[in-house]
Amino acid sequence: MKHTRHTIFAALTAAVLLLVGVTGAEAKKPKPIEDFTADGLAYHVLRQAPDGEVELTAPSGEAPKYSGDIVVPDSVVLGENRYAVVAIGDAAFKGADELRSVRLGESIRIIGAYAFSGCDQLERVSLPRVMQAIRVGAFQYCTSLDSVVLPETLRNVEFGLFMHCHALQTIVFPESLQQIGERAFAYCSELRSLTLPAHLTTINNEAFYQCPKLEEIVWPKSLARISLRAFSNCIALRELDLPNHLRILGESAFEGCTGLKTVSLGAGLAEMGDAVFRNCYEMELLRIAPECKKVMRRTQFAGCLKLQIEVKE
Repeated sequence: MKHTRHTIFAALTAAVLLLVGVTGAEAKKPKPIEDFTADGLAYHVLRQAPDGEVELTAPSGEAPKYSGDIVVPDSVVLGENRYAVVAIGDAAFKGADELRSVRLGESIRIIGAYAFSGCDQLERVSLPRVMQAIRVGAFQYCTSLDSVVLPETLRNVEFGLFMHCHALQTIVFPESLQQIGERAFAYCSELRSLTLPAHLTTINNEAFYQCPKLEEIVWPKSLARISLRAFSNCIALRELDLPNHLRILGESAFEGCTGLKTVSLGAGLAEMGDAVFRNCYEMELLRIAPECKKVMRRTQFAGCLKLQIEVKE
C-alpha cells in the first residue's frame, strides 16, 4: 500500500513539475507583434520575425492623416528584427488631403483597395517596377495626379483605379497588361492620348467613359473586346481604325462621340451591340470588311444622319 502511495505521489509531483516547466517556457516566449509605428508610418504585421513581413496601414487613433512627401521603405526595423514592407493596406492613405507625393519601396507587391482614394493634392506617385496587383479604386479622386507609370508586371487594371483623376494626362502601360477594368479611367477629363500595350485583349465597361479631351488612340493588334460604353462621350475623338482581330464591340461603346468623323472596322468582328455609334452626329464615313455586314443593324447608328458606308475589298 505504501509503495502504491509513493508511486502515485511521484507521478503527481512529476506532472506538476512538467506543467510548471511548460508554463514557464510559454511565459518566456515573446508575445506576437501585430501593429507598430516606425518613422511616423504605421504598420501591421503579416508574418512574424524572422522573415517578417508588414503592410503599411492608416494611422491609428487620433493620429493625423499622412501628409507632405512620403517615402515608404523596402523594410523597417523593430527591436532586433527587420520586416519587409510588402503591401500598402486597404485605405491606408484614403482622404489624406495634404499628401503631395509618394515613393513606394521596390519590395511592395500589392496596393490595397482605395489605398490613396481622395488624396486630392497628390501630384506624384512612384510605383515599384514589379507588382502583383493594385486593387479597386486605389487612386480614384486623386484630382491633382497628372501622370502615372504602371508596374512592368501588372496584368490587370482593376475597377475604378484612376476614376475621376481629372488632371491625368499621361499613362504608361506595361506590355504585360491584358485587361483594363470597369471605369478604370472614367471621367479623366484631361486625358488626350492613349498608346495601349501590345498584349491587351479586353477593355471593360465604361473604362474610358466621358474622357472629353481624348483625341488619339493607338490600338494593339491583340485587342479582342471593347465592352459596354467603354469610350462613350469621348467627344474629341475624330477617327477610329479598329484592329482586325477585334471580335466584340459592345453596346454603346462609342455612343455620343460627337466629334467622330471616320471609322474603320476589320474582318474579325463577330458581335456588335446596339447603339454602338448612336448620336455620333458628325460621323461621315464607315469603312467595313465584307464580313461585317452580318453583324450590322440600323439601331447601331441612330442619329448618324451624314453616314456613308464603304465596303473594303
